[in-house]
Amino acid sequence: MPVRVTADDVARAAGVSRAMVSRAFTAGASVSAGKREHVLRVAQTLGYRPNLIARGLTGQRTGLVAVVAGEISRPYEAWLLEHLVRALTLHGYRPLLLPALRNTNVAEMIDHALAYQVDGAIVAAGSVSRDIADRCRSSGAPLVLIGRVLEKSGADSVCCNNGEGMRLLVERLVKQGRRRIAWLGGSADTFSDQERRQSVEQTLKHYALSIQAQRRGDFSFQSGFNEGLAIMDSGEAIDAIMCANDAMALGVIEALSQRGVLVPDDVAITGFDDVPGAAWGRCPLTTVRNPVNETALEALQLLEARMQAPSSNPQVVRVGVTLVPRESA
Repeated sequence: MPVRVTADDVARAAGVSRAMVSRAFTAGASVSAGKREHVLRVAQTLGYRPNLIARGLTGQRTGLVAVVAGEISRPYEAWLLEHLVRALTLHGYRPLLLPALRNTNVAEMIDHALAYQVDGAIVAAGSVSRDIADRCRSSGAPLVLIGRVLEKSGADSVCCNNGEGMRLLVERLVKQGRRRIAWLGGSADTFSDQERRQSVEQTLKHYALSIQAQRRGDFSFQSGFNEGLAIMDSGEAIDAIMCANDAMALGVIEALSQRGVLVPDDVAITGFDDVPGAAWGRCPLTTVRNPVNETALEALQLLEARMQAPSSNPQVVRVGVTLVPRESA
C-alpha cells in the first residue's frame, strides 16, 4: 500500500521548512515567486496534495463548498446541479456533493459537511430548519438556500418567482377558454409547491374560477403518469391539467395518450421549469422557464457576499421567469 506523502516530506526534499511548504500552497502568503515555484515543483514530483481539512482547522479557507442536492435522477435537480457545480468550479471552489435522497436527514448531512470545514453550504433540496441555519452560522459557514425562503433564519436564499410563473400559465389557459382546470401538485412540504398552488388558486379566483380536481405526486415522471391516469379515471370533465413541475407534466401527457385523450385538443397540459426534455416528445410542453444558470450564479454571489460580510442582513433574491408556449397548451 503506497505511503501518503506529507508536507514534511516535501520540506525535506525541497530543503525548506515545513512552514515554507504551507506558505507556498497558501494564496497571498509572503513567499517569493521563485521559492513558491520550487516548492510546488518538488511537491508535484512527489505527488503531494495539501490536506484541506487540516487547513480548515487552522482557520484558513479550504475552498470546499457543500452542495446538498435533490434526487438527481429527476430532470430539474440534475440540470440545476450541473450549473451549480460549473459555477462553483469556475470560481475556484471545490463542490462537496451530498445527495439528499428520499427520507434523508438534511440536518445530519449539514453536520457531516461542517466536519469537513467547508467554507459554506448551498442547499438545493430537503427541509431546512432554523436549527440547521443556526448551526451553520455558529460554525462560521454561510448557508444559502435554493428554491426556498426560510424567514428569520439568517440564511440567504435564491428562488424563482413561482407566483408570477403560475399566473402566466393560468391566464394563458383562461384566454384559450379553459374553465375546468385540475391541479397536480408535488410534495406537500416543499416551498415551491406551496407558492405555485397558492398562485393558481388566487389567479383562478380572479376569473371567478376554482380548481376542479386535484391530485398530488412527488415531482417524478412516474407520479405524473399515475396521477394523470387517476384524474382521467375520476370521471371529472377536465379541460386542462396544471402540474407543479415539468417531469410530472410529461408523465401526464404520456398517461393521457394511453387513454386516447388528445393534448391539447381535449385537455391542455402545463408544467414548470422548462427542463431540456420539455421541448421534446410526442407533445412539446407549455411551461415556465426557471433560469437555472442565473439561479446558480446568484447563489454563488450570495455565498461570497456572506463570506465577506458575515453579520450583514440576510438577502432573498427572486429570479425572473418566462412563459414558454408550446403545443401542449
